[in-house]
Amino acid sequence: MSTSIKFTIVLVLFFLVQPELVLAHRMVVELVEPGTIVVRYDDGTKSGIALVTAIDKEGTVLFEKYVDDNGFLHYDANINVHQIIADDGIGHRTTWSNELKNEQLGVPILVRALLGVSLLLFIAAFFYYRRHN
Repeated sequence: MSTSIKFTIVLVLFFLVQPELVLAHRMVVELVEPGTIVVRYDDGTKSGIALVTAIDKEGTVLFEKYVDDNGFLHYDANINVHQIIADDGIGHRTTWSNELKNEQLGVPILVRALLGVSLLLFIAAFFYYRRHN
């Protein structure tokens, strides 16, 4: 079997054997109103399995509760929450603090996508030139 046929078969299998559902990679905690937060992923789906821990300024744990099936958590709005940590138990963990408001942390998705495509093109060029020399 020629190399081009093998490459074509591998390429077709690579694109056909992809998972049907792709889960989110980032979790977000949003304060809806005092006493209510929502835990969601960056694609908009709600996390119904996250454990939320609220901490005050001294580092004392105020409460640990699970969100409901819609990703919402209601707590007493009279307590002074300094930091909220949400963990869904499957690798997503995020932190909300009342000191960090509307700051975008991390690398923008466009830059990450360009870096990923550039890496793949570099690898392809490496093997192409190695084969033709």
